Amino acid sequence: MNRVAARFQEQEVRRQEPLGEIKALQAALLKERQNLENQFARIQDEQAKIAGIEAEITSLSENLKDAEHRKAHQERLQTELQQAQKDQAEVHAENPRLKADMDRLKERIDRLSAAEGADCPLCGQPLSQSDRYALIEKLNAEGTGMGDKFRANQHLLKENDQRVSDLEGQIRSLASVDQELRQIDASRAKLSTQLDQIQEIRNRWETESAPQLVSINLQLSEENYAPEARQRLAEIDAELKTIGYDVVRQAEIDGRRSEQEMLDLEKAGAAIKPLEREITELENQIADIETELSRKQEQYNEAAQALQTSREQAPDQQAAENSLLNLQERENQVRLEVGAAKQKVLVLDDLKSRQATLEAERNQYATQVANLKQLERAFGKDGVPALLIEQSLPQIETKANELLDRLTMGDMSIRFVTQAAYKDKKRADLRETLDIQISDSAGVRDYEMFSGGEAFRINFAIRLALSEVLAQRAGARLQLLVIDEGFGSQDALGRQRLVEAINIVKQDFAKILVITHIEELKDHFPNRIEVEKTLRGSTLRVH
Repeated sequence: MNRVAARFQEQEVRRQEPLGEIKALQAALLKERQNLENQFARIQDEQAKIAGIEAEITSLSENLKDAEHRKAHQERLQTELQQAQKDQAEVHAENPRLKADMDRLKERIDRLSAAEGADCPLCGQPLSQSDRYALIEKLNAEGTGMGDKFRANQHLLKENDQRVSDLEGQIRSLASVDQELRQIDASRAKLSTQLDQIQEIRNRWETESAPQLVSINLQLSEENYAPEARQRLAEIDAELKTIGYDVVRQAEIDGRRSEQEMLDLEKAGAAIKPLEREITELENQIADIETELSRKQEQYNEAAQALQTSREQAPDQQAAENSLLNLQERENQVRLEVGAAKQKVLVLDDLKSRQATLEAERNQYATQVANLKQLERAFGKDGVPALLIEQSLPQIETKANELLDRLTMGDMSIRFVTQAAYKDKKRADLRETLDIQISDSAGVRDYEMFSGGEAFRINFAIRLALSEVLAQRAGARLQLLVIDEGFGSQDALGRQRLVEAINIVKQDFAKILVITHIEELKDHFPNRIEVEKTLRGSTLRVH
């Protein structure tokens, strides 16, 4: 048996080489088939989403049409509001003048009615009784016309106030239409990109991976892989049959199985203690987190109580505004009374003429001030500049997301937010802002929560998108892109994706300069300027 065993062992050693080649190739084929099957399953999952994406795009198109109609209606309402405010300012400027003129006419009529004698009490010129009555009748008719105009203006002011209030309410109800338009455009662009990506992946599968999977299944089913190794194994097995050591061989195989089971048990026993230590550490971490959570909850409760106290102690803004309006009305009334008193003293015609001229100039200035206020609002931070920024942001956002999608394999995306709610929940309007929301597979997080490599990829995508949009608006073409030490914060995969992104955009630039100290990146760039520091100074070589 020992001699037979020695012969068997010799053949068994020879048998391991071809058997190892067959198993290695089989394992490689099985692994490749599993990868292809997983890839096909993912493609089917993505293909199942197409109908939903197309339906969502159709729905977004309908929403876009509705939002555009509401946007046009908002612009018409804004034009009507500006005209109403202008009419309101003109009437506000005219009524005090009419009131002062009526007071002066009443004073003249009273003086003419109470005067006795042949001279005019106003100018000192000779005046007969009939002329005086005619003058009084003329002044009364003039005063009646002014009174009718004054009352008509007051009625017009009430109607205008209601009209302005209604228009402002309608405009406030449409305040979110701009943001809705931007969101719809961004969503449509993202869905279209997703459809294109799914189709591209499907095409690659059908042209490349599907034939490869069929070939692998055929090799595994027919077992025609590694033909030379199989031939050698068959020859060795034939020699083993002549030895007649099958029983001993089976016992040896069973012994190997038992030995392997014993080794597995030993490994499992050795792994228990680290797992127990890890469980203890995790329990300690849970306790620390619960303690920190309790402390944060207490801080939140204190902050909420302080906020409620601040709100309760805040002054009543509406009462203050009402009081201010009352004081302004009283001030206007006092001013009118002072003007009337001055007119009783100043009766000379030249002063009256000068006063009329000044009042006309004041009305002109009031109209000019109203127009300038409209211009100030239009060119302020909430006017034309804000509109220009809002028009550019969707294009910048789309370009940045396209590049970021390539850099992160679709794992990250950004969104610009231009309007946000005030901390005071009582306010219905939105404040102007410019925030960047970043999302990845973990959800939406602040910029500070991303690693240095992730932050660099985000910065790279936004800056490149901003440069392209500015160049397009200026009618120019970007000629030079410089990346200074941008690879140090990246891991190997991040560096590879960044190199791929540079190769993708290189057609858009006349020259791209990459400055780095990482040696492994040399092979990615055939044209190089290498700078070396020596004792005599720095030297450079051009490759």
